[in-house]
Amino acid sequence: MATTAGDALLAYLTEQFADLRQQGPGVRENQAESIHRMRVAARRLRSLLASGRRLFEDGAAEDLRSELRWLSGALGAARDPGVVQARLRELLAAEPEELVLGPAPARIDEELDAAAAAGLEGAIAALDSERYAQLLRGFEAWLNAGSLSERASRPPRKTIRKLVARDEKRLRRAVEGLPAEEDRTARDAGLHEVRKAAKRLRYSAELAASLGGARGARKARRTARAARNIQTSLGLHQDSVVARALLVELGTRSLRSGENGFSYGRLHAREEQLASDAEADFLRQWRKSPA
Repeated sequence: MATTAGDALLAYLTEQFADLRQQGPGVRENQAESIHRMRVAARRLRSLLASGRRLFEDGAAEDLRSELRWLSGALGAARDPGVVQARLRELLAAEPEELVLGPAPARIDEELDAAAAAGLEGAIAALDSERYAQLLRGFEAWLNAGSLSERASRPPRKTIRKLVARDEKRLRRAVEGLPAEEDRTARDAGLHEVRKAAKRLRYSAELAASLGGARGARKARRTARAARNIQTSLGLHQDSVVARALLVELGTRSLRSGENGFSYGRLHAREEQLASDAEADFLRQWRKSPA
């Protein structure tokens, strides 16, 4: 078991880095689970490098965080269209047949199939690039070098709990700073920031829970679970934001081309309700959150 906070964090990062590397073959074969897991590993690594910044020498991890953000973006372009497509297909399937008018189902599939194919091509190109190879080499070298600060030599459980406490405050500030509901665009952007803060808290709390100590581990697990619930609710909200933007774009195209755009409006209205439900669920989660 790690005897210092730095050793504990490096060991956890090493596990996540190994998972990231293992997903490469599955991504190249367009396996949805591998794309998802690799993206999660990249996000988790980037998040923990941010949460644990004080345990590293000044600026030691910033380049790695930047490269992990690039990788996560490339993987997201391969995965996100499929998420939106499944969402809209489900809504279309629930519509009365007489209200599915015009070519909306075919146009949605055409748009998202093309986006997914382009995203996968980009993700594979990223994995085949020298930039990705340098990221792997650089991260491995960084782990081995252990660019740790003086704080990293402190006891692991108490020190990691302090990192979690800072992430809790970060989430609270994001929630308290949410724009008013009347400014919908700003509110949606603010909710997205809350989601990212919840995700960061979840990952640091999961690290804290992995260090054991009955009372501290229980509290960390509760915090991680609450943060995950918030992340899930606001993930559904963000999916709706993306879906509605696509529906507006497709509806605008249909107007220009003379196609029947009725179904785009129907789906947009359904998505607005789903987004409202997701936000309400988040607010319920927040009221009972230990953060």
